[in-house]
Amino acid sequence: MVGFNGVGEIILYILAAYLIGSVPFGYLAGRVNGVDLREHGSHNIGATNAMRVLGRKWGVTVFLLDFLKGCLPVQVVVQQLGREVINYSEGQVGLLLGVLAGLVLGHTFTCFLGFRGGKGVATMAGCLAGAFPMVAAWAVGVWLVMMAITRYVSLSSIVAGVAMVVAACFYYGRADGVWNPTEWMIPGALFVILLLVISRHRENLRRIANGTEPKAFSKKN
Repeated sequence: MVGFNGVGEIILYILAAYLIGSVPFGYLAGRVNGVDLREHGSHNIGATNAMRVLGRKWGVTVFLLDFLKGCLPVQVVVQQLGREVINYSEGQVGLLLGVLAGLVLGHTFTCFLGFRGGKGVATMAGCLAGAFPMVAAWAVGVWLVMMAITRYVSLSSIVAGVAMVVAACFYYGRADGVWNPTEWMIPGALFVILLLVISRHRENLRRIANGTEPKAFSKKN
C-alpha cells in the first residue's frame, strides 16, 4: 500500500492526472488524417465526432484511447492504495476522486488546445471502470438501452450519468446511521461530474428539442 502524505500528494496526483487527461487523442487522430476535428461536424474532438468525420474505425479507436486514459491511471491509484474502495479513509477517497476529476477535466479542458476539449464521456467511463466497476456496469447498461431506444449519444450519456449517481448511492450507501467517507464523497463527486456532462451537452439537448441532432449510425462510414 502506498503511503498517504496529505494535501500535497493529492495535488501532485491531480496535476499528473490532468496532464494525462489532456492528451487530445481525437485531435491527433484527425491530424493523422489531415483533418482538424474542431472545424468539422460538431467541432468536438471526442469519439462521436471522430466517428462522424473520420469513420467508425477511427471513432472506435479514439473512444478506446480516451477510455484507457481514464481507466489505467485510476487503476494504478486503486492498486497502490491496496484496499476495497468502501473501506478507504477520507484522505484516500479524496486522492482517488481528485485523480478522477483531474482526468475528466483534462479531457474536457485540455491545456494543449486552449482549454477546449471533448465532453468527457469516454474518459469518465474509463474512470468508472477503473475505480467503481459495478457503478460503471449500471451506467453502461443504461447507456446501451437508451442508445437502442433513441440513438442519441448525447441523451444516452446524460441518462447514463444519472444512473451512475444513483448506482453510487446504492453501492456505497449504508443504512447504519454512521456516515462513512465513501457514502457522501463518491456520490457527491459523481453528481458534480454529472452536472459537468450535462453542461457540455447543452447544445446537443437544444438540437434534440429542435429535431436537428443527428442520430448514431444514421450515416454509413
